Amino acid sequence: MTISPNFNSEKTQHIPVVESTIFKGHEEARFAVGAVAVDDKVINGYGNEFKGAAKLRASTYVDLGYVNVDDLDENGTELDLDDERALHLIVAEQVAGAGLARIVANMRLVIKTDHEPLPVERYFPGAFSNVDLPVGSVEVSRLISMHEDLSLQSSLKWPLFIAGLKHVDKNKLGPVFGLLAPALTRSLILQRIPVRSLAEAKYIEEINYIKHPVQIDVDRLRKVVDATGDQGIDLHGSDFSYLNFDKTINKDL
Repeated sequence: MTISPNFNSEKTQHIPVVESTIFKGHEEARFAVGAVAVDDKVINGYGNEFKGAAKLRASTYVDLGYVNVDDLDENGTELDLDDERALHLIVAEQVAGAGLARIVANMRLVIKTDHEPLPVERYFPGAFSNVDLPVGSVEVSRLISMHEDLSLQSSLKWPLFIAGLKHVDKNKLGPVFGLLAPALTRSLILQRIPVRSLAEAKYIEEINYIKHPVQIDVDRLRKVVDATGDQGIDLHGSDFSYLNFDKTINKDL
């Protein structure tokens, strides 16, 4: 058997597997995208999935050197105070016939409140010195995808952005920002995510990594989604949308 050079079996150990009812009644689907928590409150009993996403964050950030194992929560998850004002989105992959799901991608949308600025404002105040961001501004955060199929791994972020766009539009939120590693910014641009840098990247001691602030052009992102299709992704009722990425995810990207 020939193994594809785009397949990395070492990633399997980093992908959380949880008991899940996400695919009940949707056994034909391989993947699902949806929200599992808002403001640190679990939605529709998706506690296992939320914990799995927090474990994916932990595994990824320990591997990257963002955090030490000793900094993780007792149950091996990575959570912080910004989770209490965020929407948490995941992509789950069905483990066929087992009542299990793998949490293969995660993204949260941190919302600016009257009392708390966005993290990107704290780390790069100079980028916003002439701008007073309104309450309801959004920061894309904890954007992670993990899969043995490396070409698929890069595609897993796209449905998260579609779902995030739906949430922003539905709730009249924005503008939308991010605090990204330059390499991730370049990767997103290649996937036609319209992002632009707001300042030079710098080392941030608290994160232990080099990051720069970016803004996502929501109008342009909406046009890309309109042109390529939203793949039936709908957060109405806080439910999941079901996908088979091999048939849909790479359409016109």
